[in-house]
Amino acid sequence: MIAHRLLIVIAALLASSAPAFAELAPPAERLGLSSCQIAVRGPDGAETGEQVTARCGTLRVPENREVTDGRVLALNVVVLPARNLPGREPVYFISGGPGQAATVDAPGFADARYRDTRDIVLMDIRGTGGDNALECALGGSDDNVQAYLEPLLADGVRYAECRDQLAQRADLTQYTTPKAMEDLDELRQALGHDRILIDSGSYGTRAALTYIRMFGSHVRAAALSGAAPIENRLPLYHAAAAQRAFDLIVESCVADPACAAAYPDVRGDLAAILARLGAAPVMVRIPHPATNAPVEVRLTASAFGDGLRVILYGDNALQVPLLLKRGRAGDLAPFAEAAMQGSRGLRRAVRTGLMLSISCAEDVWRIRPEEVARLTEGSFIGAYRVRGQMAACSVWPRGQVSDDYYRQMRSDVPVLILSGQFDPVTPPSWGAAMARNFSRPLHVVVPAGHVPVNDCTQSLTRQLFDRGSTEGIDTSCVAAMRRPAFALPNAPAEAIGS
Repeated sequence: MIAHRLLIVIAALLASSAPAFAELAPPAERLGLSSCQIAVRGPDGAETGEQVTARCGTLRVPENREVTDGRVLALNVVVLPARNLPGREPVYFISGGPGQAATVDAPGFADARYRDTRDIVLMDIRGTGGDNALECALGGSDDNVQAYLEPLLADGVRYAECRDQLAQRADLTQYTTPKAMEDLDELRQALGHDRILIDSGSYGTRAALTYIRMFGSHVRAAALSGAAPIENRLPLYHAAAAQRAFDLIVESCVADPACAAAYPDVRGDLAAILARLGAAPVMVRIPHPATNAPVEVRLTASAFGDGLRVILYGDNALQVPLLLKRGRAGDLAPFAEAAMQGSRGLRRAVRTGLMLSISCAEDVWRIRPEEVARLTEGSFIGAYRVRGQMAACSVWPRGQVSDDYYRQMRSDVPVLILSGQFDPVTPPSWGAAMARNFSRPLHVVVPAGHVPVNDCTQSLTRQLFDRGSTEGIDTSCVAAMRRPAFALPNAPAEAIGS
């Protein structure tokens, strides 16, 4: 699970790990920031031509806090200053994945509405950025486009190779959510912030929940978008969530006269394609994502299912009826290209080694093999994603978290929980589960996909931050929200898969 603002890495942030130190210095002495320039990007991801002067650098933290002379990590940090009236509680953004680096989103946050009166703080949690990024050379690359079209973590036990490589420079048991939140609180101390606001998406909502559990007295309010509570044993429920999102797309198409007329049998289209690919894979020619040169890829039923899941994340879901109709008619290239592009963006954003360290320590060990078939039955994905991740975790070192991590808490921190009605990975039911941890939650469901970011959701978040309370937040903009129209058969070819 991820937030989908995938922006350029800021080269000035990349820094080497500092030498180990024998005694833990105060956080302020381990933070080094200097002036830097951030190119502003708008909501569409395009550069606006503006630049913001920010502070960039690193916070040095011990990899293992129980070792006095151990390895030290340099975590990338960006502080975007408020445009006006500085001094109000800053906003700390926690990114998703798990495995996304927060600082790559700095150009997008430079244009955030709540930056008018608040600093925005971004930190790459341990294992995501710089020399401490836990990346695995599996799961696809521009030199191996075919692998982009296979289910994430399909390599299973082959991740033992990545484990052995990363273990030469990292203790993979030290990369858990609670340890990452200890780092984040040290950053808060180093910056001299008594109370903060939290904005988060996808896995970041679980990290935010953990921070509130550990350091809640320092949180004034939190926005949680695409909630992934502890109860969600990732990725056990991915198949059911994706199937639900597909079913909602079909229902929406049936209710739309133009869509219903153009695509009278969306379910049948999917079933026919899966049956064809189940009988034998199909070779498809698509443009290479970097060079645009033609490249031939092998499309299997499992690759098709995972590709469809990724396409359902955002507004590209509105192309699904068209892509399926073309696929059933024999033209699978538009689907394969859209699936490849979506998968490529996801995999380039996520550090797979960190994903495994967190997932294996916190989720996968709680999945019982006998429940996998029951909870994935009847879905277009099936069990292969869960079984692939379980296989990878069978060879991955497992870190430890306390029993308290799994207990429901009760916090008075005001939280705004935003759920996308069409979310294929963290549907609204998980937002309701997250809300049970709080005495003052406001759970809002919007007609969107995963981690919805738009004018309305930003307005709700800003109201929460300005009020420090969920009381009186005006949610009327939600009723006015409309998803874009479904792509119809006369859509221009270049729009498909964009």
